[in-house]
Amino acid sequence: MGRMRTRSWVVTVAAGLVLADASIVTLALPELLRALHTTVEGVAAVIAVYTGALALALLPAERLVRRAGAAPVAAGGFALLALASVVCAAAGTLPLLLTARAVQAAAGAGALVATFALIGGGMPSGRRHWLGAAVLASAVGPALGGALTQAFDWRAIFVAQVPVALAGAVAAWPRPLGGRVLTAPGARPPAFRPADVHPHGHPPDRPLRPSPAADALALALVSGALTAVLFGLVLLLIAGWAVEPLVAAATVTVLPLAALAGARVQAPPRPRALAGCLLVGGGVLALAWLPTASVAWTLPPQALAGVGMGLALPAFAGELLPERTTGEAARLLTIRHAGIALVLVALAPLIAHRLGVVTEHAQEQGVALVLDARLPPQDKLTLAPALLGGVEAERPRAGLRQALAGHGQGYAGAQRTVYDRLAHRADDVIVSAVGDAFRIAFAIAGALALVAGAALALGGRAAVPRAGPATALLALALALTVALPVAYAAAHAADEPRPVVLHDPCKPRRLPGTGGIAGFLQDRALEALDRAACHYGSTREELVLALASDRAAKRYERRHGVDPRSVSSVLENLLSP
Repeated sequence: MGRMRTRSWVVTVAAGLVLADASIVTLALPELLRALHTTVEGVAAVIAVYTGALALALLPAERLVRRAGAAPVAAGGFALLALASVVCAAAGTLPLLLTARAVQAAAGAGALVATFALIGGGMPSGRRHWLGAAVLASAVGPALGGALTQAFDWRAIFVAQVPVALAGAVAAWPRPLGGRVLTAPGARPPAFRPADVHPHGHPPDRPLRPSPAADALALALVSGALTAVLFGLVLLLIAGWAVEPLVAAATVTVLPLAALAGARVQAPPRPRALAGCLLVGGGVLALAWLPTASVAWTLPPQALAGVGMGLALPAFAGELLPERTTGEAARLLTIRHAGIALVLVALAPLIAHRLGVVTEHAQEQGVALVLDARLPPQDKLTLAPALLGGVEAERPRAGLRQALAGHGQGYAGAQRTVYDRLAHRADDVIVSAVGDAFRIAFAIAGALALVAGAALALGGRAAVPRAGPATALLALALALTVALPVAYAAAHAADEPRPVVLHDPCKPRRLPGTGGIAGFLQDRALEALDRAACHYGSTREELVLALASDRAAKRYERRHGVDPRSVSSVLENLLSP
C-alpha cells in the first residue's frame, strides 16, 4: 500500500509539471526574448503554442485512454514529454522551440488525462491527488522558473522537466495505481454520489449547472486573465523594470500563495466563483496603474487576484462544471487552456505594439532632456543618441542604465550633478513609458475577469443566494474590486512624473545658453536642428536619434522621405569648435 501511494504521488507530481509549465516557462520569457532575438509576440507564442496544442489534444487523448488504457498512455505521454523537453533545451531557433513545445503539449495532454484515470481523480479517494497537482502547479511554478533562470539560464527550465517526466513514466507503467478508474478499453465510468461532485465539503448548489455554457465561458475568461497577468507582470518586472529573475519570481509567487488562502474559504460554489472573478478583475485592473517602479506596489493587486484565483478555480473544477470522468476532466482542461491561448494570442501583439510606440516616444523625450541640459555642447550630438539609442522595446530600462553607467565617468563637479539629475529624469521617463505600454493589456485582462463574473451572474441567477454569508462574501469582493483600482489610479496620478515636452521645431524656444564660443555654436546648431526638423516635418529629437542609429535613420526616411545623415556633418562641425 505504501509503494502504491508513493507511485500515485510521483505521477501526481509529474502531472503537476504539465499543469505548471506555463507559469514555470513564463519566468524565462525575458531571457528568451534576448537569447533567440525574437519579439514579444514570439515569446508569447512559447506559452500560447503549448496551451493551444494542449487544448486541442486533450479530447483526442481522452478517447485514446478509453481505447488503449490509462497506464500505457500515461507512461508514453510522460516519456515523450521528457524527450520533447530535451529538444526544447537544445533549441537554437524559435521555430524549433515552438515545434518542440507543441509536442510537449500533445504528450502532456495524454499524460494528464491518463493520470486522472489512474489516480481516480473524480472520486474522493483520488481527488486529493488531482487537486494536489493543481496546487503544485500554481504554488511552485513561478518560484521554480525564476530560480532556474537566475541560477543557470532559460534552458535549465526544460532540462529540469526531464527527470520529473521520466519518473512519472516509470511510476505509471505497467499497472494501474489503484482506485476505481477507467484503465481498460470499454470500461464503464464508476458510479458516483452527488457528494462526490463537491470535494471541498460545500453543500450542493442546486441546480448544479443552471447554464453550462455561461460557466464554461466564465472559466475560459478568468483562466486567460490570470495567465495574461502573470505573462504581463513578468515581462514588466524583468524586461521593463530590469528586475532580476529571482526577485521577479519571488514577487509573482504572491499570486499562487494568496490563491492557497482563497481556496480555504467555504461558501457555495457559484458565489465563490463570482467573488473570485470580481477579485481577479479588481487586482488586475490595479496593476494597470502602478504608481512607481517598485515591486512592493505589485503585491496588493497580486494578493487580491490570487485570493480570487483560489476562490474561483476550485469552484469551477468539479462543482459548477463536473469533473467525475476522464471525459469531463478533459473538457474542463480544454476550456481552461483554450481561454489561456486565445487571450495570449490577442494581448501579445498589443503589448508589443505599445512597447514599440512608447519606447520610441521615450527615446525622443530623453534626447530632449540631453539637448536642453547644461552640459558641454560638443558632447550632445553624440551623448543624446548614445544614451537613448540603446533603449530598445525588449529591455528599455536595462539599456538606459547600461548607457548611463558607461557615459557618466567623464563628468565631475557641477557637470556631474547635472548628469545625475538628467539620468534620474530619463529613468522616470522610461518607467512611465513602460507602464503606459502594459496599461491597456492589464486593463483588458481585468475586464475579461469582470465579464467572467457577469457571465456567472447572468447564467445562474437562481443559484446565487440573496442573503447570508455568501452575500457578505460577494459584497466584500465587490467593494475591494472597486476600491483597489481607484486607490491605485489616484496614487498613480499623484506620483506620475512631469512629462517632457517635445516642442514644435517651427516655433521659437528657449536655448540652453551655456555661454562662451562653445555655447554660441551650440545654440546655432540647435537652431539648425530645429530648421531641418521643421522642414522635414519631424521633431528635432527624432532627427538626432536618426543621425546615430541606422534603424532610426531608415524609420525617419520612411516617414519623412529624406536621409537624415545628409545633414549630420554640418551639425557636427557646428558643435565641435
